[in-house]
Amino acid sequence: MAELVHLRRRAKVFLAFAFGISWCAWGTLILLAQAQATAYGEWPFMTLYALGGLGPTIAAYVSVCLTRREAPLREFNQRVLRWRVRPVWYVVAIGLPIALAFVAVGIAVALHLAVSSQLAIKPWYVFPLLFAMTIIGGGLEEFGWRGVTQDAWGPILGQARAALMIGPIWAIWHLPLFFLPGVSQYHGQFGPFLVGVVGNALLFGWLYSRTRSILLCVFMHAATNAIVMLGVVVPAEHGMSLISPCVVLAVGALLFLSFGKRGSPAIAEAPGAGQQD
Repeated sequence: MAELVHLRRRAKVFLAFAFGISWCAWGTLILLAQAQATAYGEWPFMTLYALGGLGPTIAAYVSVCLTRREAPLREFNQRVLRWRVRPVWYVVAIGLPIALAFVAVGIAVALHLAVSSQLAIKPWYVFPLLFAMTIIGGGLEEFGWRGVTQDAWGPILGQARAALMIGPIWAIWHLPLFFLPGVSQYHGQFGPFLVGVVGNALLFGWLYSRTRSILLCVFMHAATNAIVMLGVVVPAEHGMSLISPCVVLAVGALLFLSFGKRGSPAIAEAPGAGQQD
Protein backbone atom coordinates (compact mmCIF):
# COMPACT_ATOMS: atom_id res chain seq x y z
CA MET A 1 0.00 0.00 0.00
CA ALA A 2 2.85 2.38 0.82
CA GLU A 3 4.33 1.72 -2.61
CA LEU A 4 1.04 2.68 -4.28
CA VAL A 5 1.02 5.95 -2.33
CA HIS A 6 4.48 6.74 -3.68
CA LEU A 7 3.34 5.83 -7.20
CA ARG A 8 0.43 8.24 -6.90
CA ARG A 9 2.73 10.93 -5.50
CA ARG A 10 5.15 10.62 -8.44
CA ALA A 11 2.31 11.16 -10.92
CA LYS A 12 0.99 14.15 -8.96
CA VAL A 13 4.43 15.75 -8.85
CA PHE A 14 4.82 15.17 -12.57
CA LEU A 15 1.46 16.71 -13.44
CA ALA A 16 2.07 19.75 -11.24
CA PHE A 17 5.43 20.50 -12.85
CA ALA A 18 4.33 19.60 -16.40
CA PHE A 19 1.38 21.99 -16.31
CA GLY A 20 3.36 24.60 -14.39
CA ILE A 21 6.28 24.69 -16.82
CA SER A 22 4.27 24.41 -20.02
CA TRP A 23 1.41 26.72 -19.14
CA CYS A 24 3.73 29.40 -17.74
CA ALA A 25 5.85 29.32 -20.91
CA TRP A 26 2.91 29.19 -23.30
CA GLY A 27 0.81 31.64 -21.27
CA THR A 28 3.64 34.17 -21.38
CA LEU A 29 3.97 33.56 -25.09
CA ILE A 30 0.25 34.15 -25.68
CA LEU A 31 0.52 37.53 -23.94
CA LEU A 32 3.61 38.47 -25.95
CA ALA A 33 1.99 37.37 -29.22
CA GLN A 34 -1.17 39.33 -28.48
CA ALA A 35 0.97 42.39 -27.77
CA GLN A 36 2.76 41.72 -31.08
CA ALA A 37 6.06 41.61 -29.21
CA THR A 38 7.04 38.39 -30.99
CA ALA A 39 5.75 36.07 -33.71
CA TYR A 40 6.15 32.49 -34.85
CA GLY A 41 9.64 31.93 -36.23
CA GLU A 42 11.32 34.58 -34.08
CA TRP A 43 13.70 33.35 -31.38
CA PRO A 44 11.70 34.58 -28.32
CA PHE A 45 8.60 32.82 -29.66
CA MET A 46 10.38 29.59 -30.56
CA THR A 47 12.32 29.50 -27.27
CA LEU A 48 9.19 29.76 -25.10
CA TYR A 49 7.29 27.43 -27.44
CA ALA A 50 10.00 24.77 -27.16
CA LEU A 51 10.27 25.21 -23.39
CA GLY A 52 6.55 24.58 -23.06
CA GLY A 53 6.79 21.51 -25.25
CA LEU A 54 9.60 20.13 -23.09
CA GLY A 55 7.57 20.65 -19.93
CA PRO A 56 6.59 16.96 -19.56
CA THR A 57 10.17 15.83 -20.17
CA ILE A 58 11.60 18.16 -17.54
CA ALA A 59 8.75 17.38 -15.16
CA ALA A 60 9.34 13.65 -15.57
CA TYR A 61 12.90 13.92 -14.29
CA VAL A 62 11.90 16.31 -11.51
CA SER A 63 9.20 13.90 -10.31
CA VAL A 64 11.56 10.91 -10.45
CA CYS A 65 14.27 12.76 -8.52
CA LEU A 66 11.77 13.86 -5.87
CA THR A 67 10.33 10.35 -5.39
CA ARG A 68 13.42 8.17 -5.35
CA ARG A 69 11.98 6.01 -2.57
CA GLU A 70 9.59 4.54 -5.15
CA ALA A 71 12.34 3.77 -7.69
CA PRO A 72 15.76 5.26 -8.39
CA LEU A 73 16.67 7.46 -11.32
CA ARG A 74 18.67 4.57 -12.78
CA GLU A 75 15.51 2.48 -13.14
CA PHE A 76 13.74 5.30 -14.98
CA ASN A 77 16.66 5.73 -17.37
CA GLN A 78 16.63 1.99 -18.05
CA ARG A 79 13.04 2.31 -19.27
CA VAL A 80 13.92 5.40 -21.31
CA LEU A 81 16.64 3.44 -23.13
CA ARG A 82 14.92 0.06 -23.26
CA TRP A 83 15.60 -0.95 -26.85
CA ARG A 84 16.09 -4.71 -26.48
CA VAL A 85 12.64 -5.80 -27.56
CA ARG A 86 11.54 -7.97 -30.45
CA PRO A 87 11.84 -6.21 -33.83
CA VAL A 88 8.09 -6.52 -34.34
CA TRP A 89 7.58 -3.88 -31.64
CA TYR A 90 9.55 -1.35 -33.67
CA VAL A 91 7.32 -2.14 -36.64
CA VAL A 92 4.26 -1.61 -34.46
CA ALA A 93 5.58 1.61 -32.92
CA ILE A 94 6.40 3.26 -36.24
CA GLY A 95 4.16 1.41 -38.68
CA LEU A 96 0.84 1.46 -36.83
CA PRO A 97 0.42 5.28 -36.80
CA ILE A 98 1.30 5.35 -40.51
CA ALA A 99 -1.22 2.62 -41.30
CA LEU A 100 -3.98 4.30 -39.28
CA ALA A 101 -3.38 7.62 -41.06
CA PHE A 102 -3.78 5.97 -44.47
CA VAL A 103 -6.87 4.05 -43.31
CA ALA A 104 -8.50 7.30 -42.14
CA VAL A 105 -7.69 9.03 -45.44
CA GLY A 106 -9.01 6.00 -47.34
CA ILE A 107 -12.30 6.13 -45.44
CA ALA A 108 -12.61 9.86 -46.11
CA VAL A 109 -11.96 9.39 -49.84
CA ALA A 110 -14.49 6.55 -49.99
CA LEU A 111 -17.12 8.77 -48.37
CA HIS A 112 -16.33 11.85 -50.45
CA LEU A 113 -14.24 11.55 -53.62
CA ALA A 114 -13.45 15.28 -53.60
CA VAL A 115 -11.18 14.68 -50.60
CA SER A 116 -8.55 13.07 -52.85
CA SER A 117 -8.02 16.33 -54.75
CA GLN A 118 -7.36 18.19 -51.49
CA LEU A 119 -4.59 15.90 -50.28
CA ALA A 120 -1.07 17.31 -50.42
CA ILE A 121 1.15 14.39 -49.46
CA LYS A 122 4.89 15.06 -49.52
CA PRO A 123 7.34 12.53 -51.03
CA TRP A 124 7.83 9.46 -48.84
CA TYR A 125 11.59 10.05 -48.47
CA VAL A 126 10.84 13.18 -46.40
CA PHE A 127 9.37 11.01 -43.64
CA PRO A 128 12.70 10.03 -41.95
CA LEU A 129 13.63 13.70 -41.56
CA LEU A 130 10.20 14.56 -40.16
CA PHE A 131 10.41 11.55 -37.85
CA ALA A 132 13.77 12.71 -36.48
CA MET A 133 12.41 16.23 -35.95
CA THR A 134 9.28 15.03 -34.16
CA ILE A 135 11.22 12.86 -31.73
CA ILE A 136 12.19 16.16 -30.11
CA GLY A 137 9.08 18.05 -31.16
CA GLY A 138 6.55 15.88 -29.35
CA GLY A 139 8.08 12.46 -28.78
CA LEU A 140 9.97 13.42 -25.64
CA GLU A 141 6.64 14.10 -23.93
CA GLU A 142 6.47 10.33 -23.46
CA PHE A 143 9.03 10.51 -20.65
CA GLY A 144 6.19 11.86 -18.54
CA TRP A 145 2.86 10.71 -19.93
CA ARG A 146 3.84 7.06 -20.29
CA GLY A 147 7.12 6.84 -18.36
CA VAL A 148 5.66 8.38 -15.20
CA THR A 149 1.86 8.61 -15.36
CA GLN A 150 0.97 5.38 -17.19
CA ASP A 151 3.63 3.58 -15.18
CA ALA A 152 2.18 4.94 -11.94
CA TRP A 153 -1.55 4.58 -12.57
CA GLY A 154 -1.51 1.36 -14.59
CA PRO A 155 -1.01 -1.02 -11.64
CA ILE A 156 -3.64 0.85 -9.61
CA LEU A 157 -6.40 1.46 -12.15
CA GLY A 158 -5.60 -1.13 -14.81
CA GLN A 159 -3.71 -0.21 -17.98
CA ALA A 160 -6.73 0.67 -20.15
CA ARG A 161 -8.45 2.71 -17.45
CA ALA A 162 -5.21 4.56 -16.71
CA ALA A 163 -4.79 5.41 -20.40
CA LEU A 164 -8.38 6.67 -20.58
CA MET A 165 -7.77 8.85 -17.54
CA ILE A 166 -4.52 10.24 -18.94
CA GLY A 167 -6.06 11.11 -22.32
CA PRO A 168 -8.25 14.10 -21.28
CA ILE A 169 -5.51 15.42 -18.96
CA TRP A 170 -3.01 15.22 -21.81
CA ALA A 171 -5.45 17.02 -24.13
CA ILE A 172 -6.07 19.81 -21.60
CA TRP A 173 -2.30 20.24 -21.22
CA HIS A 174 -2.28 21.27 -24.93
CA LEU A 175 -5.07 23.83 -24.41
CA PRO A 176 -2.92 27.04 -24.47
CA LEU A 177 -1.75 26.11 -27.99
CA PHE A 178 -5.27 26.77 -29.28
CA PHE A 179 -4.71 30.46 -28.45
CA LEU A 180 -1.18 30.69 -29.85
CA PRO A 181 -0.94 32.17 -33.38
CA GLY A 182 1.25 30.24 -35.78
CA VAL A 183 0.99 26.74 -34.29
CA SER A 184 -1.09 23.95 -35.79
CA GLN A 185 -3.70 23.93 -33.02
CA TYR A 186 -4.46 27.66 -33.29
CA HIS A 187 -8.23 28.21 -33.63
CA GLY A 188 -8.68 24.45 -34.10
CA GLN A 189 -11.57 22.32 -32.89
CA PHE A 190 -10.88 21.01 -29.41
CA GLY A 191 -13.54 18.26 -29.59
CA PRO A 192 -11.93 16.19 -32.38
CA PHE A 193 -8.51 16.94 -30.89
CA LEU A 194 -9.67 15.53 -27.53
CA VAL A 195 -10.95 12.34 -29.17
CA GLY A 196 -7.68 11.91 -31.04
CA VAL A 197 -5.55 12.47 -27.95
CA VAL A 198 -7.58 9.94 -25.96
CA GLY A 199 -7.11 7.50 -28.84
CA ASN A 200 -3.37 8.11 -28.84
CA ALA A 201 -3.28 7.68 -25.06
CA LEU A 202 -4.80 4.23 -25.57
CA LEU A 203 -2.37 3.34 -28.38
CA PHE A 204 0.72 4.58 -26.57
CA GLY A 205 -0.47 3.20 -23.22
CA TRP A 206 -1.04 -0.21 -24.77
CA LEU A 207 2.42 -0.18 -26.34
CA TYR A 208 3.97 0.80 -23.02
CA SER A 209 2.06 -1.89 -21.12
CA ARG A 210 3.36 -4.52 -23.56
CA THR A 211 7.01 -3.39 -23.70
CA ARG A 212 7.59 -1.08 -20.73
CA SER A 213 9.82 0.86 -23.11
CA ILE A 214 9.59 4.64 -23.02
CA LEU A 215 11.82 4.70 -26.11
CA LEU A 216 9.24 2.85 -28.22
CA CYS A 217 6.52 5.24 -27.05
CA VAL A 218 8.73 8.14 -28.14
CA PHE A 219 9.00 6.50 -31.57
CA MET A 220 5.24 5.95 -31.84
CA HIS A 221 4.53 9.55 -30.82
CA ALA A 222 7.07 10.83 -33.34
CA ALA A 223 5.65 8.67 -36.13
CA THR A 224 2.14 9.93 -35.33
CA ASN A 225 3.23 13.55 -35.69
CA ALA A 226 5.50 12.92 -38.67
CA ILE A 227 2.84 11.24 -40.80
CA VAL A 228 0.55 14.24 -40.26
CA MET A 229 3.37 16.61 -41.26
CA LEU A 230 3.88 14.45 -44.35
CA GLY A 231 0.33 15.35 -45.35
CA VAL A 232 -1.42 12.03 -44.74
CA VAL A 233 -4.31 13.70 -42.94
CA VAL A 234 -8.04 14.02 -43.59
CA PRO A 235 -8.88 17.60 -44.70
CA ALA A 236 -11.03 19.52 -42.25
CA GLU A 237 -13.63 20.25 -44.93
CA HIS A 238 -16.71 18.15 -45.65
CA GLY A 239 -17.36 17.58 -41.94
CA MET A 240 -14.85 14.73 -41.69
CA SER A 241 -12.67 16.03 -38.87
CA LEU A 242 -13.68 13.14 -36.59
CA ILE A 243 -12.65 10.33 -38.94
CA SER A 244 -8.96 10.16 -37.96
CA PRO A 245 -9.59 10.58 -34.21
CA CYS A 246 -12.29 7.91 -34.23
CA VAL A 247 -10.11 5.45 -36.15
CA VAL A 248 -7.31 5.88 -33.61
CA LEU A 249 -9.71 5.64 -30.67
CA ALA A 250 -11.34 2.48 -32.02
CA VAL A 251 -8.04 0.73 -32.72
CA GLY A 252 -6.61 1.73 -29.33
CA ALA A 253 -9.67 0.32 -27.58
CA LEU A 254 -9.56 -2.88 -29.64
CA LEU A 255 -5.88 -3.43 -28.82
CA PHE A 256 -6.58 -3.21 -25.12
CA LEU A 257 -9.62 -5.46 -25.41
CA SER A 258 -7.68 -8.04 -27.43
CA PHE A 259 -4.23 -7.94 -25.87
CA GLY A 260 -4.48 -5.80 -22.74
CA LYS A 261 -4.46 -8.65 -20.23
CA ARG A 262 -1.32 -10.13 -21.71
CA GLY A 263 0.52 -6.82 -21.37
CA SER A 264 -0.51 -5.83 -17.86
CA PRO A 265 1.85 -8.13 -15.91
CA ALA A 266 4.86 -6.48 -17.54
CA ILE A 267 4.38 -3.43 -15.33
CA ALA A 268 4.78 -5.53 -12.21
CA GLU A 269 8.07 -7.07 -13.25
CA ALA A 270 11.28 -6.03 -11.52
CA PRO A 271 13.37 -3.26 -13.11
CA GLY A 272 15.37 -4.61 -15.99
CA ALA A 273 12.91 -7.43 -16.71
CA GLY A 274 10.64 -7.57 -19.70
CA GLN A 275 13.29 -6.38 -22.12
CA GLN A 276 12.51 -9.33 -24.34
CA ASP A 277 8.80 -9.39 -25.05
